[in-house]
Order: sequence, then C-alpha cells, then structure tokens
Amino acid sequence: MKFGVFLPNGSNGYLITKAIPPYLPTWELNRDVTLEAERQGLDFVLSMMKFRGFGGETGFWDACMESFTLMASLAAVTDRIGLVPTTTILALHPAYVARMMATLDDVSDGRAALNIVTGWNKPEYKQMGLWRGDAYYEQRYEYALEYVQILRALWREGRVTHKSPFFDLEDCSCLPTPEHEIPIISAGQSNAGRRFVAQVGGHNFVMAPPERVHALAADLDSLGAETGQDVATYALLHLVAEETDAKAEQVCADIVAGGDIGAIQTMIASAQLDTVEDGTTEQLRRSGAQELLGGDAEEANMAFMGIPAIVGSYETVARKIDALATDPNVAGILFSWPDWVSGIRRFGERVIPLLECRRGWDPERDGGLRGAGRRPA
Repeated sequence: MKFGVFLPNGSNGYLITKAIPPYLPTWELNRDVTLEAERQGLDFVLSMMKFRGFGGETGFWDACMESFTLMASLAAVTDRIGLVPTTTILALHPAYVARMMATLDDVSDGRAALNIVTGWNKPEYKQMGLWRGDAYYEQRYEYALEYVQILRALWREGRVTHKSPFFDLEDCSCLPTPEHEIPIISAGQSNAGRRFVAQVGGHNFVMAPPERVHALAADLDSLGAETGQDVATYALLHLVAEETDAKAEQVCADIVAGGDIGAIQTMIASAQLDTVEDGTTEQLRRSGAQELLGGDAEEANMAFMGIPAIVGSYETVARKIDALATDPNVAGILFSWPDWVSGIRRFGERVIPLLECRRGWDPERDGGLRGAGRRPA
C-alpha cells in the first residue's frame, strides 16, 4: 500500500480550526514536510491549488503557494519521492500545462504525476472571469476528458490539432516531450468523476469513510475493467496518532471545539451551489448538514474539512490502516496531519513498523506513482 502526503501549501493545511494557531504556507514548511516524508519511506507528495480561500477567523486557505512552482522546487531537493502538482483546468490551458509537466518530468527524472481538478468552487473562478457558467457543473468531466486528450497528444506527438466547443488548437506545438509516462490523478467521487478516471486510467482519490471507500473502489475497478484501463483508488484521510487512544481522541476533540464557523459556513455555501449531487461537494454538504461541528471525526467533521480521520494510538491506527489495506481495490492513502513534520516522523518510526501492508516494502523499488499505483505482486 502506497502512502502520500497532502502538502500544506494552503494556509492552515486541511483543518478548519482555531485549535491550531493559523499559519501561512511557506517554502520551508513544505520542503521540511517533503524531506521528512522521503526519509520515512513515504511514496509521494501532492500539492493542491486554490485561488480564493474561505476566510473566517483563521483565514482558511486565503494564502496558497502555486503548485507547479512548488513541486519543481521540491524536485530539486529530493531524490526519490513522487511529486504531484495540481492543474485547475479552468485556469490553465492544457498546452501550457503539457509544457510545465514536460519540464517537471525532466527536473525530477520521471518522478512527476499530474492531479486534474475540474473546479466546483464558482466564486474562486468567477473572481478571475474564468467561470464558464453554471452549465459547467454538469459539463466539467466532459471538459476534463478533452483536456487530458490534448495533454497526452502533446506529450506523445509534440503537437496537436483539436477543435471542439471547449478548445481550439491548430497545429499546436509542445516540445520537448516528456521522457517518462506521466500518471493522471483525479478526485472522482461522483459517478461522472469515476467514469472519467475509468476512461483516462490512473489514480482516483476519494474523501469518504472506509466502508464508503470500499464501495467506491469496487465500482471504479468494475468501470476500469469495462474500459480496459488500469485504475487505482486511494483514500484521503487525516491521521491523528498519539501514544494512547485517549490522547488522540482529545486532540480531535480540541480541533472540533475550535472549529472556525465562519470559514466552514463559507465553504458549505460554495458547495451548495454545485448541481452535481453525488461528488466531493456532497461530502461537504453532508458533513455540514448536521450541526456544523457535530459529526464524528472518523466519519466526517467540518473542522476536519469533511475529510474522515484515522484516530488512535500508534497500534490502533496501524490496525485500522491494515484493515483498509485488505481491500485489493484500495492502492493507498493520501494523508494529512495536524502536526506535519513531527507527525510524519512518528508515523514513519512508530506506525509503519507495525503495518502488515508495508512488510517487504522497498521505497526505491515500490514507491512513487508509476503506472496506476497497483501494489507489487
């Protein structure tokens, strides 16, 4: 099972809470997180991209480091770990992204993959005049499919002509082409999102409790069998691991008690604009439909951004991770931590040695994100 880090390149990481002092994303923080992840044998890091945050008392995500610049910088100071920037497809033309990824492929010596974000947050794109109208909510995976087709044509041939209602490229050139395969990643939680991943092949990140992860992973595997594409599902989870279960539960209670209501309300309001009813925004709406901070942290609580958490002692979280890993359709986990560098260090030193799913794992041989991320036989 592969493990990745959801880098804190947006202010305050992935916790919407006053329990942790607000912090800005910095190069030093993201460098130190990535280097610790590489030291502990983790497999990849992924940086997101937001052009507008959700405010509140903590200024949640109001500041965000640019994803491609950050990952290229990290490529220069790392040796092994996989590197995943995010393209927000409404903001970046595919010909430009194709060239950036070819450059990152060279800088990283083939360690790069690309995360595709279709974009559901209307205010984020409307502020820049990039929102394509509310019909885009339903069209976004059609748009994303053409986007990936253009990327791959440019990576394969170095030029493409493509004309559609979405794009108009006439003998568009992009050289040099990358020397390595560039895996595609998405967070296709809706039916349309999973079908998109099954059409293009690659990794799918899902934000759901374990029982829902299993169902989504099984469905994607079936869709991949229909399309003939190699696919893999990764769970997106917080990790709260401490010496005892009680201490970990207290950390979660403090995070929930300090929830930033203003930022949470703004996020939920944006999610409620999305007309797609079964995707990532549905998870946010479901998390916020209760009293704002009433959900269980291991299921979904808005202080945790609606992302489920694995909570407990080092031994307890190891058992929970191994239980998730028994599903052959779940290829890995993308983690975030309340305490980034020290949390990753304790995970590597105290949890990984207890994991059956990492027995015999060799980061040099098995790490990164080549192919679709299947576990080695």
